[in-house]
Amino acid sequence: MNWIISILIITILILIYSRQRSKTKREQYLTKLRSDWGKPKETTHYNFDLISSYHLATLNNSAFQNISDTTKQDLDLDDVFTFLDRTSSAIGQQYLYHKLHCIKGQSEVRELDDSIDLFIKDEHQRLQVQLLLSSLNHKNVYYYHSLFTSDNMITNNKLKLAYILNTCMLISLGLSFINLLWLLPVILIFCINLVLHYKNKYAQYDQLNATQYFKQVHHTINKLHAFKKLSKTVDFEKTKKATDKLKALYNLTHIFNSDNMFKDEISTLVWLPIEWIKIMLNIELISFQLFLKKAKNSKKELTEVFESIAKIDVSISIASISINNVLSKPTFSTTKEILIENLAHPLIENCITNNIHLQNESLLLTGSNMAGKTTLIRALTLNAILAQTIGYVFATKYKAPFSQISTSIRITDNLNENTSYYLQEVKELKNFIEQSKKTEPQIFVLDEILKGTNTLERISSAYAILKYINTANAIVIVSTHDLELIDLLQIHNYSCQYLQESIINNELHFDYKLKQGKPESTNAIKILELNEFPKEVTDLAYKTKKMFS
Repeated sequence: MNWIISILIITILILIYSRQRSKTKREQYLTKLRSDWGKPKETTHYNFDLISSYHLATLNNSAFQNISDTTKQDLDLDDVFTFLDRTSSAIGQQYLYHKLHCIKGQSEVRELDDSIDLFIKDEHQRLQVQLLLSSLNHKNVYYYHSLFTSDNMITNNKLKLAYILNTCMLISLGLSFINLLWLLPVILIFCINLVLHYKNKYAQYDQLNATQYFKQVHHTINKLHAFKKLSKTVDFEKTKKATDKLKALYNLTHIFNSDNMFKDEISTLVWLPIEWIKIMLNIELISFQLFLKKAKNSKKELTEVFESIAKIDVSISIASISINNVLSKPTFSTTKEILIENLAHPLIENCITNNIHLQNESLLLTGSNMAGKTTLIRALTLNAILAQTIGYVFATKYKAPFSQISTSIRITDNLNENTSYYLQEVKELKNFIEQSKKTEPQIFVLDEILKGTNTLERISSAYAILKYINTANAIVIVSTHDLELIDLLQIHNYSCQYLQESIINNELHFDYKLKQGKPESTNAIKILELNEFPKEVTDLAYKTKKMFS
């Protein structure tokens, strides 16, 4: 009797300890969430193959524009993503990446506003939601979308084969009680089933991983339904119906995910005979194929659950960004106009801001080396994308047409296609020519146009191209060192502006502020002087410059 009481006391103590430990871990995590609020994540490792998988799986022509790989590289969008990412779940992270790389339409720009406002104002609600979403921060959750974005590899022949093998297995087992020779076909069938079992695992790796957190995803959405304040900002009616319809999938996941329950040597002793039985009767193969059949007929519901969780998580991320950054909501005009006040680049700490106003004109940006021309046009272009994707910009005011965006900033030789720098840029510019013929508003961004060729032909070609693409529906943002383009283009609706340095005590100083007109000086030779090039070199350079001028 005493030993029973002892066991009960020990059990109760273990339960109390376990509960207290869980409570302590919860409080520690909540403390971390409070301290991290408004800050970028500390992690430096991002698996972009998994993060981008949802975006790549949902690429379609119905979007207003999918951001090209060229623009992604030109604007360092992966670095921008890591700064913006304050999500708690793998699903939210994937959706934020997708949102940043896909311009859908004006109607979707403001869809998260109510949720964002709630999470800014209500810390308690936000912390509880973050805590709940953190349960979906596992690498297998990255595969969840494959249940509705991939073509499920369901083969009726595979199921028929499994049923036939099972029938043969049961008959052979029964006959083996009469004659032990019947164990030979049992062994043969088991070997065939073994191949089918593991072939099934490897062939459908993504979807099998997706099921490992299937129940947790749906547990999470059901818990979210209980948040009353959140229910006022998010339409949960669709997801409530979706989760009801998806209940039929729950029980099936137990069968082919049971091996996850066994993680040590002792439990493996239990798992091994279970695994043998599953192999012997093709239980996992059959149940998984039945699961995929049901999932194939439930893609709409699976999508609704995924997007509902994702949008809530992205709302928290944007709310966090707004805490320590100046953000504003953009407005979209129907005329050829850009009006931006206090434009900043999110990746530059203590960024010097600029105002830009273009009315029925494009921008020709000139100025000194290192004055910030490339950074400025990147900041402008990036905010144009953010305005049309997440619906917020790093500026105090933003007004521009809702546009398709094309960039040519970071051109390099393409060794795989045996293409030179110049030819690579020519291909990009040809794309701009084709885009300029479209009826949708366009924003074309070019940095140091045609710098891969000689001066005379560069200026001549650049003038002709920039004049051609500056249509009524297009705004061109171009930087150049060729001051000759100013006189050529200012009569063709180009606003000529520049960034300038100053020299104080023989040192270059930059204010990074945009100015109207033509730069007063250039600094290429002066930089040679400041870096102590021989006087003979710099004197000859000044003399030659004067001769060409």
